[in-house]
Amino acid sequence: EVVSRLKIIGAYVHHDQERDVLYVSFSSSQAQDSAEISEDVIVDLDEKGRPVGLTILNFEKRVKERR
Repeated sequence: EVVSRLKIIGAYVHHDQERDVLYVSFSSSQAQDSAEISEDVIVDLDEKGRPVGLTILNFEKRVKERR
């Protein structure tokens, strides 16, 4: 499995190239819920409904389509 990881200014970014999924975590709080905010974009929420992470499905495909 090919995986890229990067920590950027308090956020942890993880790209799973095999599954083409980008995960961004910007809080140490655990996700209690999630909501799809647009097609293939999911925000993770803590117990108070605050965003703690983001998942983007088909990430590379989406980037290539925008070029």
